[in-house]
Amino acid sequence: SQNSLTAVNKMIQEEGIGSLVNAIPVFLVKTIPYAMVKFVVFDLSTEYLYKTYPATQEDLKLSLAVSLAGGVLAGVAAAIVSNPADTVIAELKKAKSDQTPQEALQALLDRAGPSALFKGLSIRAVFYSLNAALQFAVYDGVRFSLGVGPDDLRMYLDVLGGALTTKGTIA
Repeated sequence: SQNSLTAVNKMIQEEGIGSLVNAIPVFLVKTIPYAMVKFVVFDLSTEYLYKTYPATQEDLKLSLAVSLAGGVLAGVAAAIVSNPADTVIAELKKAKSDQTPQEALQALLDRAGPSALFKGLSIRAVFYSLNAALQFAVYDGVRFSLGVGPDDLRMYLDVLGGALTTKGTIA
């Protein structure tokens, strides 16, 4: 922890307090679409696979295979959506200046055109697809081991939504 504090103090002294937060807007622009696409693609792809191959719902191993396949597809889609922001964040980290995210974006575009925003996509697609596949496989493995089915989760969310609506919390 002492090394972390030393590093933060050094960053503030050399680059200013803004260096601690200048990438937050870009990080949010990356993370929110990444998460949205990851969950939507996972839900749609697994729903499609379960409808196409109903036997996969009955067998734990097949069901986990569906989760892995959905996770791979979700990770690739999320990588495609978030890669432009990832490259801007990388550019901000490389630049040893007070460069804004907009200036980093413009520098990337000036240097290599729109294709610069997809530099490193292949490795990110591999990493994100493996990451998402493992996340969803673990999630489904725990869910299955606890005996919680998709209908149970829908019922819980419907009850929760109804309770929030009747109390006036959600308009």
